[in-house]
Order: sequence, then C-alpha cells, then structure tokens
Amino acid sequence: MTNQAESLHVTLAPDSLRPRSFRWQGRSFRVLGVESVNTFGAERRFRVRTSEGRFELGLCTEEGSWRVRRRPTWLGRIWARWQNAPRYPLPAWRRRSRRVAAQVKQVAPAPLVTGGVHADRFAVVRQ
Repeated sequence: MTNQAESLHVTLAPDSLRPRSFRWQGRSFRVLGVESVNTFGAERRFRVRTSEGRFELGLCTEEGSWRVRRRPTWLGRIWARWQNAPRYPLPAWRRRSRRVAAQVKQVAPAPLVTGGVHADRFAVVRQ
C-alpha cells in the first residue's frame, strides 16, 4: 500500500455515499463501478473500477480527507484496456484516429436590426 501526499479531489454521486469521479495527478478518472466498501477503524475504503484500472480510495471520516490507497499496476492497466476492447472491432481501414479533435466552425452571429415590430423583412413570392 502506498500513502499519497498529493492532492486528491473526489466528486460524490448524487446519493453522497460513493465516489463518482476523482482527480489525481492532474488527470480525471470516472468511476465505472464500486466493487467493494471496507471499513478500517475511522477509514472507509472504496475499491473502484475505472477505465485505467482498479483503484482503492480511502476516506478518513474524522478529517474528511481522501487518499489513494492502492493504484493499478502495469498488468492491471493492460487488463483494463483489454476489458474495454470492443466485442467486434472495426477493420483497421475504418477506424478513426483517437487523436483527431473535433473541429468546430465559428458562426458569426446574425446582425441585429433595430426598429420594426413583427416583420423586419418581407418577401413576395409569385407563382
């Protein structure tokens, strides 16, 4: 077990009983599931599963502080990546690159026309 002195910010689920996500070492991790909850004295330990592997988060109830008790090993990270693999993967020529960011075009706002009540522009259509 390792004791981490680094900051750990945990966001709780709406029921305020279990963690929903946490930020550790500058990265955000979304909790996919809570596998177990154990109590050791005044500390409550949550074994959680993320896309990066399994973590054990400890909540010291006396202080109200969180710490990472156990982090995934390299083998645990490989196992998590294998578990998240798609059941029927696309062929290589149809896959998207993971590093391509979505490009959003900036749209100019419509010009504001002052005056007029209901119809600022009127079009006549002849048939």
